[in-house]
Amino acid sequence: MYKTPFYLTEPVGNNTFSYENRTQKTLYIPSLIDGTIHDIKQGIEVVFQDIDEQGMLQSCTGLRNFVRMKWNGISMIIFDNHNHALYFWYEALSQELIGSKNTLVHIDEHSDLWENTNNLSKNPSLEEVFHFTNSECNVGNYIQPALRSGIIEKVLRIEDTIGMEKYGSYQKWENESLILNLDLDFFAPELDYISFEDKKRIILHFARQAKIITVATSPFFIDQNRAIEMLRKVFEFDS
Repeated sequence: MYKTPFYLTEPVGNNTFSYENRTQKTLYIPSLIDGTIHDIKQGIEVVFQDIDEQGMLQSCTGLRNFVRMKWNGISMIIFDNHNHALYFWYEALSQELIGSKNTLVHIDEHSDLWENTNNLSKNPSLEEVFHFTNSECNVGNYIQPALRSGIIEKVLRIEDTIGMEKYGSYQKWENESLILNLDLDFFAPELDYISFEDKKRIILHFARQAKIITVATSPFFIDQNRAIEMLRKVFEFDS
């Protein structure tokens, strides 16, 4: 899956947002490559469109490619829109990188826990999960199906200082399988009241305990150059 780029042309998944108010009614989904931090670059294709708080249509470009890489020996996948995380959790399950029930550490400006009436089948194939991720989920509602399917058993939500204080010293128990699900909009300007060092500290606290790390650059919610810069700084990748 994600071997070749494609477009969403129908009002499904993320393409449902403001669909009737847009003249350009397609969204681009890049291909996935194995790479390094140097392969994470902003693309030129529109990957997300919606009306902002000022009533203006925003057409946002995302990443040139999704990138699979390693951090401290841990599998890390970087993509733009956050719903893609769902597919990569199931892929990790198929590769036995994670267990059948996992703790999701969700570090994000948003909960992403909107209700989703669509459901995955029991023990779905990766082909089914791929279709579901792109056509029956969006950036705000991909976690609920994972909770109902059981691949995610519990969620630790860190959206602000409250979550940081609550889980700042969390240590996984011996057989607990932990997924770090990071949205780089955690570094959006409106959250600058939280210091960079405090954000970095809690992200790395969980990254070191994680079986896999999924990272979204969230083009509608944070400038992509800023998102990529924050990724480099938090995980101390070479520039």
